Amino acid sequence: MTAPAPPPAPGGPGQTITVTPENVLAARRVIGEAAEDAKFKLQNLRTKLMVQASARDEISTTAAAVWNRNLLVGPESHFERLHSYVESVEELANQLEEAAKAYGFTDEEIEASFKSSEARF
Repeated sequence: MTAPAPPPAPGGPGQTITVTPENVLAARRVIGEAAEDAKFKLQNLRTKLMVQASARDEISTTAAAVWNRNLLVGPESHFERLHSYVESVEELANQLEEAAKAYGFTDEEIEASFKSSEARF
């Protein structure tokens, strides 16, 4: 039994954002929070997405294995693609931190920009 492979990963360039000294810390905070939230939700969903065989026969166990490979297990699975996307959003937050440093913000100022939002976690 075979199931269709997951759709191809999205290609092409992403969106461009423009930051200034006035908005770089806010942009990093919003993007960093979104990445943390998505990562947390994705990890909590992983076990819920696992497909269990409805019976112990060969068709049921094979079908469950195929679904799990496409949903969760393989490097091209939907879960891994989402995980890769979240990692790229985390990398964008890191790039924004570097931009903030280039604008002259200190590590302490960058850290302080998150303190007001830490209470929501």
